[in-house]
Amino acid sequence: MADEAFVNNSGQGENIVVPENVSDNFNWGAFLLTWIWGLGNKTYITLLMLLTVVLVFIPFVNLVSGIAQIALAIWFGIKGNEWAWKNKKFASVEAFHEYQKKWAIAGTILAVLGILIGIILAFIIIVAAVSGAAVE
Repeated sequence: MADEAFVNNSGQGENIVVPENVSDNFNWGAFLLTWIWGLGNKTYITLLMLLTVVLVFIPFVNLVSGIAQIALAIWFGIKGNEWAWKNKKFASVEAFHEYQKKWAIAGTILAVLGILIGIILAFIIIVAAVSGAAVE
């Protein structure tokens, strides 16, 4: 029994069957870049992340907001490939994977830069605090 020929149905909306080799991987771009990735992949549900960012500034809600951000990022990572395939047209499965790989690389670079900047700022603050305490 021969396999049916592959039909590229990307970008055709919610009611399509996503190929297994598209939907079976975690999407690191969607996880790391959330709403930015969503805009680039016509997956606007990721804009929910912006709501959680606003909630961070509300007392007693900020803890829940932080948990929601982590949960949403994981959900976006799990569903990202499926959503992107359904919402955006790709020339092929290979082109889809190449496009998503670029998002993952960008997200990884930005995450590493953010961590490094955080470490450097923490070091500067600690040195400034110790130096200020020594002056007094």
